[in-house]
Amino acid sequence: MKLSPCRTLGAILGGALVLGGCAPAPVVEAPPAPPPRPTVATVPPPNARVTAMLTQQRRLADAARQAGDLASVQTHLEILATLAPDDPAIARELTDVGTTIDNEVREQYRLGRTALAAGELERAQAAMLRVLALDPREPNAPTALREIERRRLTRIQADRVAKLPPPEEPVTKSRAPAGPAPMPAPEGGNDAFAVDQALELLRAGDTASGLRDLKGYVAANPGNHAARQRIGAAVAERAQDLEGQGQREEALRLYEQASALRGDAGGPWAARLEPLRKKISQDYFAKGTRAFRTNLPQAIRDLEASVRFDPGNAQAAIKLQEARTAREKLDRIK
Repeated sequence: MKLSPCRTLGAILGGALVLGGCAPAPVVEAPPAPPPRPTVATVPPPNARVTAMLTQQRRLADAARQAGDLASVQTHLEILATLAPDDPAIARELTDVGTTIDNEVREQYRLGRTALAAGELERAQAAMLRVLALDPREPNAPTALREIERRRLTRIQADRVAKLPPPEEPVTKSRAPAGPAPMPAPEGGNDAFAVDQALELLRAGDTASGLRDLKGYVAANPGNHAARQRIGAAVAERAQDLEGQGQREEALRLYEQASALRGDAGGPWAARLEPLRKKISQDYFAKGTRAFRTNLPQAIRDLEASVRFDPGNAQAAIKLQEARTAREKLDRIK
């Protein structure tokens, strides 16, 4: 049987389609992905408030530098370094100023000690004050200033003694004028100026130096009762000032020193001792009670001090026993 041309063409096309369906489809490879673009960190614009603060601190630093106030320059540069920690110029400038201050402090301290050794007290004081202006935390300058003030007081007292009129010639009984007998000269002779000097130190706030010298005088002149009464009264007056400032423990110590220097249990301040001890005891009791729940060791120390100042403080004694018992329980738990 013959096929028509149309059927022949259709059969050919159908076979081609069947064969094409069985053949594998060609694989088309995807183009490679482009490499990731590097990320660029964006620096945020400076805050307007920070910029204003930087400008202000820079202006203050420059003004302080022109005035020669290196300590203030250092302070303003430290603020600048905090506001702009990544600025190398500020960091270098801060380092340079610190080095300059250290060198100047050493030089001024050396000049001050040299002047003090030569007895040039004004120059020595000016140098030590310059040291403290550059570095308020410098530990040796305050000691030197106290020594300068001590020498100045000694010099003042020596000048006073030198200006005293010479002692009069002793008069005989036959030439003695009528009238009341003169007061006897105090024991110790010209050592009286040493007492005045020590009292000046005490009143100026140098309690340690003043007490040291007063104790030395009393030890050398134990029988000078008039001087001892005067010394005791002056020390008690200083104690009263401290008590008024709320420094009760230091005041109590000075009251006790006043009694010891006077040499007896007298003196109008003697009645202040017991009430002051009770107040100090109550202060420590209050502190120990506050620390009881949060810091037992501190509470025990405060309560022990309370009982030490006033053994009759029953509240403090009971609270101290409670604190010790609580600590023992905690120790057993641990």
